[in-house]
Amino acid sequence: MDFRLIARLLSLIFVFFSIGILLPLGTAIFYDTENIINYVTTLAVSGSLALGLRRYGAGKITKKLRVREAFVLLTSGWTLICIVGTIPYAMVGTMDLMTSFFESVAGFTTTEVCAADSYDFFPTSILVWRGLSHWAGAVGVIMMFIIVMPQMNSGVSNLFNAELPSVVSDRTVPKIKEAAFLVFKIYNAFFWFEVLLLWLIGTPFLQSVNYALLSMSTGGFSYFYSGEFFAFDNLAMEIICLIFMMIGSINFSLYYKIWRRDWEAVRNDAEHRYYFMMLFICGMIMSLDLYITNYHDLKDSFYMGFMHSLSFGATVGLAYEDFDKWPGISRFVIFIMMFIGGCSGSSAGGIKVGRIAILLKAAWAEFMRILHPNVVYTVRSGSRVIDPETLRNITRFFFMYIFVFVVLALLMSLSGTSMMDSMTITAACLSSVGLATGVVGPTTLAFNDVSNYGKFIACIGMLMGRVEIFAFLVVLRPGFWRNKDNW
Repeated sequence: MDFRLIARLLSLIFVFFSIGILLPLGTAIFYDTENIINYVTTLAVSGSLALGLRRYGAGKITKKLRVREAFVLLTSGWTLICIVGTIPYAMVGTMDLMTSFFESVAGFTTTEVCAADSYDFFPTSILVWRGLSHWAGAVGVIMMFIIVMPQMNSGVSNLFNAELPSVVSDRTVPKIKEAAFLVFKIYNAFFWFEVLLLWLIGTPFLQSVNYALLSMSTGGFSYFYSGEFFAFDNLAMEIICLIFMMIGSINFSLYYKIWRRDWEAVRNDAEHRYYFMMLFICGMIMSLDLYITNYHDLKDSFYMGFMHSLSFGATVGLAYEDFDKWPGISRFVIFIMMFIGGCSGSSAGGIKVGRIAILLKAAWAEFMRILHPNVVYTVRSGSRVIDPETLRNITRFFFMYIFVFVVLALLMSLSGTSMMDSMTITAACLSSVGLATGVVGPTTLAFNDVSNYGKFIACIGMLMGRVEIFAFLVVLRPGFWRNKDNW
């Protein structure tokens, strides 16, 4: 294990992290001066880490980033960023250390969840910091992992596969760097365009920036919260945020292909079609369920059904009313959508639509093989044939995702939370939805009734869902840390 190389790359990440702190620091200077010291302290800690890691990793390094170093960098980078990001919350003085860490993890994993009764308790600079952490969790830190790498070979491909799969078929370093830079530019172009639209409809500039940070990252809408639900009184604002929420939940490779005018590749990308189909079917089921059971009239049934379908399909967790009181079918659909999530290579969480579609096709192919043993069936995603190794990897990932869900739900239940609440909380954290049912449902929204032990388990779930389960678990194996030349 080349710890010097890891330290050097981590130092670069903390350099960019330190630069990001300047935004909430500037906000504190203009809006809440009593919190300036919070960000100065965070900046000092981050800068010291960057300097210390750089000194440890100083000197000529001849080795390249290998698989083991890539996974350590990925896991330790996310964890350290969340730990340092705890400082502004802890220094506000309204939360204990565990709750502050929980808020930081929820931000950087783009999980819309809070441990406070109201966001009104947060000063303006903290709201900006939370929004910025959502933005960084969605794409900013991803770009830091890829762009600033001075040592690139097979290791960067492993990071790229974990963070932005399917963006480019050519896995050579120049192509990866080109795709990474372009995705970064496209993401930011969407972000500033949303800021402009929100500002043009009369939203104050600072709020426009924060709403854009939260919606493009599919992290949720948490700038203001004084009532029961995360809904707006402004329909135009709702529509704009929902549109960009959808943009953030679609595979960034689609925008890369559109930019390159690769229309054939866009047509062959089946995942976004499956995603829109899922949103429509789930929206229809919930709408009809709400109407048939006389929960709403026809207009409100379709409004609520499709709005919640968009929200939970993109793993945003935006609630427009108390769906805890909805009929059982609608609540079950929301629970299933938590698991599925958005598209791969997007800022949305969950198992991902592409994996679910391939698993369903594989199950159907197996069923047909039983009926017709002599016929050869292939599994396709669009025009692409899925090779057996890829199919096995997807199957293993699905099994591990469900296994981790069961284990974390059992551990969560030890905190005194009911088994059903433990299951929904775990599903919401793994998929970065955040909003669940029961104790952290639409009428409570907060984890303030969950013990610190339960918050710690939730943090593990959020990190595993964001880092990817295999990347997180592989570093826990003792054999991973032994010297092996073939890694």
